[in-house]
Amino acid sequence: MKIETLVNLIDGELLNRPFISEVVNFTKDIDKVSRGSCFFAEDESLIPFAIKNGAYAIIVSKDTKILDKEIAWIKVDDFKKAIFKIFKYENLKHKIYLADKITLKLIKAMNLDKKVVILENEEDFLKAINLTNKFLLMDNKKKNIFPNKEELKSISIELEMINLFKSRYKKEEINLPFVYKNSFSKAINFFESNNLKYTLEFEIDRFKPVFVDSFLREVEYGSSDRVLITGIQNDEIFFDELNYLIENTKHAKTIVVDKNREELLTHRFNFAMIVGFDVKLNEKEEKGLFDD
Repeated sequence: MKIETLVNLIDGELLNRPFISEVVNFTKDIDKVSRGSCFFAEDESLIPFAIKNGAYAIIVSKDTKILDKEIAWIKVDDFKKAIFKIFKYENLKHKIYLADKITLKLIKAMNLDKKVVILENEEDFLKAINLTNKFLLMDNKKKNIFPNKEELKSISIELEMINLFKSRYKKEEINLPFVYKNSFSKAINFFESNNLKYTLEFEIDRFKPVFVDSFLREVEYGSSDRVLITGIQNDEIFFDELNYLIENTKHAKTIVVDKNREELLTHRFNFAMIVGFDVKLNEKEEKGLFDD
């Protein structure tokens, strides 16, 4: 990208008259700076290292001593806004795939392909800027940001429920609560229709079982009849998860616990859905020398 284009794009202030005229990549990670890089200097102490590694432009957020007059020094008000503007310019015509939060969690956990980027923060935007061959995904709640977008579609798949937390796909046991079947089919369709590499050995941090004993100490998976279901938020997916839990635990003691009802965990239960907070588990007592 030409320096003149870059400065105008990010509403920056060019602090000098550089000899170089363009940059070839963008990064805020000092370890990724190479010849021709544009370096976002959030930590000014790293600027000398960026110059030594070949940076052609340094972007700062305040007046800074110019250490090398041949490269470009650009001042901006906000790093995040600048990065997003560069991303949007570079990807204006590039397709953005949109998906719900569970599908994105699954794709992130299953992905083995460097071409896949889930856009969640400025590091992801920078990664996408520097890739030529790429598949970009974003939360479908942000669908109005980009003109060229496509919602991920589900397909018909054969998925068998094994238990509350596991399913079977293509004869392989996977860590997938059956309630997420539709999102899983979208993820499979995304990977397979685009010939992207993925794995079925994955876990997500939602509807995740933690087996505990009567003292609320974590024990080995499957070794207790008390289970905390973690990673749950009171959002648009919650009632699907709650109905799934109730439907499949009719003969068990099932409770729903938020921060204001945490005392319920001191009572008898089989399944406890933890909503909106992290439970602090008790630690196991270490056995003494003569204990069994």
